[in-house]
Order: sequence, then C-alpha cells, then structure tokens
Amino acid sequence: MEPDLTIQPTVLSPAEIDQLPVVPLGDIEGVSHRVLWQDGTSMAGVLTVAAGHELGAHTHRQNHHHIWVLAGEAEMLGQVVGPGSYVHVPAGVEHNTDARATEGCTIYYLYIRPAT
Repeated sequence: MEPDLTIQPTVLSPAEIDQLPVVPLGDIEGVSHRVLWQDGTSMAGVLTVAAGHELGAHTHRQNHHHIWVLAGEAEMLGQVVGPGSYVHVPAGVEHNTDARATEGCTIYYLYIRPAT
C-alpha cells in the first residue's frame, strides 16, 4: 500500500495545543473537546466530561475508539477508569463516558477507521 503523501505530519507544542479552541461536543451539556488532528475518516483529540455529566450512549458504525484517561474518572464499558487507563471500543459496540458519579474526566482519544 502506497503512503498518502497528501497528509502532512503534525507536531504540536504544549503552547500550540493550548491555543486550539475548546468547543462543545454538539449540544451535549458538560462535554467539550479540542481536536488535535483530523482527516476525512479519523481524528485525535482531548475530550473533557465535566463532573455530573456524560457523553451519552452511542455506537460508531465503522470507526474504533482508542481512549487514554489523562485525568479524573468516568465509567466506560461497565468499569470505572482513571488516570493511565486505556479503553478500546471496537466499531459497533455501544459505549458511553459517564462522569455523573465522579468529579469528571479528561481523555485523549483516537477515532480511527480500521484498515480495509
């Protein structure tokens, strides 16, 4: 498979990341994110779910989620996860990031379309 030379490498310093906009995730109260990189099918970012809120149960038809908890705690896939925890959610699996019973969490996520 030939590399896609239209996609450029990305290097962001902490200061550059701090300058990226933090935007609400749709109209979900208490959930925001900062997109670090994206193309037409995949993305990487930092998501924050405030204390007492949740992302809401949902399923992705094609993309896998890779999640690394940076701070705080939330329930994911029936388990409470905290800093340093890793979660993989295959395409088609319903999942949520539920911080209704915690002080909230911040996660680094990859939303990736699997290779075909």
